[in-house]
Order: sequence, then C-alpha cells, then structure tokens
Amino acid sequence: MAEREFKNTFAPGVGGKAIGVDMVIAGLRHGTIKEASLPKEVYEAVDAELERLEREAITPARALILLLGAMGDIRGKTRLQVCAFLVDMGIHSKKTRDYFTMYGWEPSECGPYSSNLEYHVQKAIDGSLVEAFPAYAPEGKDSMGYRLTGAGEKRFQELLGTFENDTVLIRGILSRFKNDRTVDPLIAHAYREYPEYANRGTIRDRVKGVQ
Repeated sequence: MAEREFKNTFAPGVGGKAIGVDMVIAGLRHGTIKEASLPKEVYEAVDAELERLEREAITPARALILLLGAMGDIRGKTRLQVCAFLVDMGIHSKKTRDYFTMYGWEPSECGPYSSNLEYHVQKAIDGSLVEAFPAYAPEGKDSMGYRLTGAGEKRFQELLGTFENDTVLIRGILSRFKNDRTVDPLIAHAYREYPEYANRGTIRDRVKGVQ
C-alpha cells in the first residue's frame, strides 16, 4: 500500500509539494516540523501511524510474554535466560545483533545472561502477568519456574493478533529442547550458534559434544 501523502502547506523547508506521513514524523522528531503547524487531517494521520507503530513494536516486556505463552512454563533461571537469548538473537534482534540486542546480553559463567531480562521478569511478576514458582530443575537442584498467570495468558492472546508469526518462530527455535532432562543441550546449541558468548562460560567443557 502506497504511503498517504498530503499537500505540503505546513513545512516549506521539508520535502516537496507533497509530503508523506513518515517524513512528517521524522520532521517532528528532528524539530524541523512543529506539531502546532500540522493541519487537522495530517495530525490525525500522524497520530494513527504512531499508534500503529506502538501496537506492532516488539518490546522486552512483550517478548517475555510471547516466550512464555509459546512455550508454557520454563523451569530454571538458566533455562529461561538461554531460551530468551536464543529467541532474541534469532528473531527480535536478528538484524542488529552484531551491535545491539533487545536485552543486552553478555557472557557469564552459565551461558548468555541479561540483567535487563531479570528486570522485566520481576516487573511481570509484580504486575501479576508471570508467576514464579519453586521448581526442581532437571540439573538436580532447587530452582524457580516461570509461567503466565491468567492475566498473562489474556495478554498473550491479545498479542497473538499482531505477533502470531513470532510465536511460530519461537516454537521452531525452542521446541526440540523442551523435554530435555538437563539444560546442557540448550546451552551447547547457544554456544555453537553464538561462540562469542562462550568466552567466560565455565561450563563450556561440560557441554562440548552435547547435541
């Protein structure tokens, strides 16, 4: 669909005789177009486009809901971190992962780690979207499990209208690891795909050769 254009009577120094909504938004952001100068129909078009962009934008909070909604409960803090890492690198930050990722990953002793993810997990728990529950991790120690609450499931269903394809991709990346007894195959896969995140991993030797 062609971008809607308007007669440019309000920003003589920007564009030509006609100007599109994207250029108007760029002008507003850079200060070359003033909000007060916009005709009513242009203002309404900009407002509608910004609302659409917000609705369709993937955010760290939304990505967490999509992950848990797609995979169900995830048992173990390390497993949640590595699952979120693989999804972020494979989907959400795929085009920018060489210089920027959604969660800001770094190598750690147990694989890729993000404090930003921990923040959004706690925020979702505080907001009653995610439940943290005691869980016996397959690695043989007590840990925490994470799943959507009723409110979280409702939010997931709302997001599906826009992000259903993302959910399919998440399951495509992670479904083969869902029933693994330990987290090792998941970490081994992450290290093979993104070896730069194995630099500080103290379990590198343990997962070598794990399929």
